[in-house]
Amino acid sequence: MRPAALPTAFAPVDDLAKEAVAARKTVIFTENKAGTLFYINHKQFDHNRIDFRAKLNTVQEWTIKNDSDEVHSFHVHTNDFQVMSINGEPQVNYGLRDTVDVPPRGNMVVRVRFLDYPGKTVLHCHILNHEDAGMMAVLQIDK
Repeated sequence: MRPAALPTAFAPVDDLAKEAVAARKTVIFTENKAGTLFYINHKQFDHNRIDFRAKLNTVQEWTIKNDSDEVHSFHVHTNDFQVMSINGEPQVNYGLRDTVDVPPRGNMVVRVRFLDYPGKTVLHCHILNHEDAGMMAVLQIDK
């Protein structure tokens, strides 16, 4: 058998900075003073409620704010996102992500292209005890 040649370049990186933005949303992570209850946009998770909507084949820009004194990890199911800025500082595009840490008392701007999976999905803090104690929201992706 002959060894395969290693690639000399990575696959092209999508750049959502060049895409038209169909909508803008704000996602705010908060918690109670004791650090035992967690919220997105001041609401605890309710699987019967739709918190955010997106249209398939569009790009949205989301500002994720962390209004607490600890890190929260932003994670959205089904469609990856590009980090545009952290605390107002533009970020180098190293490709799409599915989870990023939002600094305490900080903010992050991301862009999401909704290419796949119409229907209900979720976004949440990826720290499991935060997610389990309410820091999750329902996202409806419409055709």
